[in-house]
Amino acid sequence: MSPRNQPVKKPNRRMNHAEALIHALKTHQVDAIVGERYVMVLRLKQAEQELKNSRDQLRALAASLQVLRESERTSIAREIHDEFGQTLTSLQLGLAWIARKTTRRQQPVREKVLSLSALVTTMIRSMKRIAIELRPGTLDEVGLVKTLQSEAREFEGHTGIRCRVETNLGSSKLDRLVNVAIFRIVQASLTNIARHAQASSATIALMKRTNNLLLTVHDNGKGISRKLVQSCNSLGIIGMRERARALDGTLVLQGSKDKGTTLTVRIPLQRNARHTPHNSSRLNLVPRN
Repeated sequence: MSPRNQPVKKPNRRMNHAEALIHALKTHQVDAIVGERYVMVLRLKQAEQELKNSRDQLRALAASLQVLRESERTSIAREIHDEFGQTLTSLQLGLAWIARKTTRRQQPVREKVLSLSALVTTMIRSMKRIAIELRPGTLDEVGLVKTLQSEAREFEGHTGIRCRVETNLGSSKLDRLVNVAIFRIVQASLTNIARHAQASSATIALMKRTNNLLLTVHDNGKGISRKLVQSCNSLGIIGMRERARALDGTLVLQGSKDKGTTLTVRIPLQRNARHTPHNSSRLNLVPRN
């Protein structure tokens, strides 16, 4: 049979339909996979944004609670000083008057009155200590630097650990929120040193740099471990870090075995008003009159 007389093969329509169907299915699957991945990426980005917003809201809430807490502390300290202080002072004066009026025959009464007077004196000292711990009056009256110097002297007197303060602020004045935050961070740091560091000396340095306020607290103790720094149970460290973050700052805690621990807080001189309570947007480094 000649080539011309060979029968012409008809295209396999069934095969063409099958291939087209397979191609359509594959294309649909690819589109579905791409679509699913795109949706997943969008959902992931949305979840990340919601998480970020939630963290920002929690930090704003924490900062607001810190402000309210300090306000309550100030109010309580004032009430303790004014009400209890005056009452105890009046009681002490009354006991002293009774002691002067006793005769030699009333020596047991005199001794009892003097004993009660000594007890009242102890109560007055405890009351003053509690009021100062709640809100040191010198923080508002003489400023942060002198308050830190006074705190260092108190710390050294109570613990026997040498403590000095270094600063280049001079008579510069910081705003109230910064004063309170730095003082509380230093206070918490000194408490940790006294309890855990086994140190013989500590240094508090508060320095003004070009665009930042830099606080460092260093001791020569045994050094804090990285595990403790990162622990979610270290509430004191978390509290200090949140105080720094409320001022758009950072807090870094580093320890070296037998070389001590260094806490570093860096606060920008220009702060973001959106994250600062009461929109106090900058550190007022203005010399006092």
